[in-house]
Amino acid sequence: MSLPVYTRWYHGKIVLLTGATSGIGRELAKLLVAYGAKVIICGRDAQAMASILGELQSTPSNVLEYFLMDLSDKEAVQELILKINNNYSIDILINNAGIGFLNNFWEMPEKTIIELEGVNLIAVVDLCRAFLPGMVKKPGSGILNVGSVASFFPTPGSALYGATKYFILGFTDALHQEMISKGVHITGVYPGNTKSCFMERSTSGRIKMGEKSMHPALVAERALNGLCKNKIRVVPGFGSKLRALVAPIMPISILLYKVHTHTLKLLRN
Repeated sequence: MSLPVYTRWYHGKIVLLTGATSGIGRELAKLLVAYGAKVIICGRDAQAMASILGELQSTPSNVLEYFLMDLSDKEAVQELILKINNNYSIDILINNAGIGFLNNFWEMPEKTIIELEGVNLIAVVDLCRAFLPGMVKKPGSGILNVGSVASFFPTPGSALYGATKYFILGFTDALHQEMISKGVHITGVYPGNTKSCFMERSTSGRIKMGEKSMHPALVAERALNGLCKNKIRVVPGFGSKLRALVAPIMPISILLYKVHTHTLKLLRN
């Protein structure tokens, strides 16, 4: 089967992909290799890393290197940046790694707060800052930041996670405008419920994936299509698009009540 024309944009480019071992990241890795990109993948689960490397073995020359690491460790992120800059010239950065927490903020363990801030915020900023100067010299390079439909509204019951995704929206939109004149593509993708272990991990196994969740391969395909075309925002799925459109015009007290009520219902089930 022939690939869509847009996939040619990725051929031969070196891509650094975080959160590559499951969910959307796993599908992004598979598509990028199929598109002819050369990938460097990061993840923190050794078993899952072995699994995705096994899947990608049909084209081993397209997997340049892999790193088992915790992105909440700032020193480890800086070591990663140094190693990559010493050996590669990154064309595309995909900040996909993310962790969540669904419960009251006042009950959130300090360790989880540090991890969530490190992975969802600090690592994203540090990686963008590390590789954007090189991208400026290479028009046709780009960054894809993975947010969430929660980027468009506050999320009581998941306050810190939602705030980090709020940040991704504003940060990515601003970078998009800054980099237009440089020929560097900057795109944010904002998926809703997606078939993965994310919800289960965010609730210590209390909540499983919903049956109507979008398949991560579809999210990954639309995200890569959007980055190639330098779209500002990609929101996969009609339901997510509707939430993103309605949330900003809904009275804030009603919006907060509805989101919080939905979260409490999930936690009770």
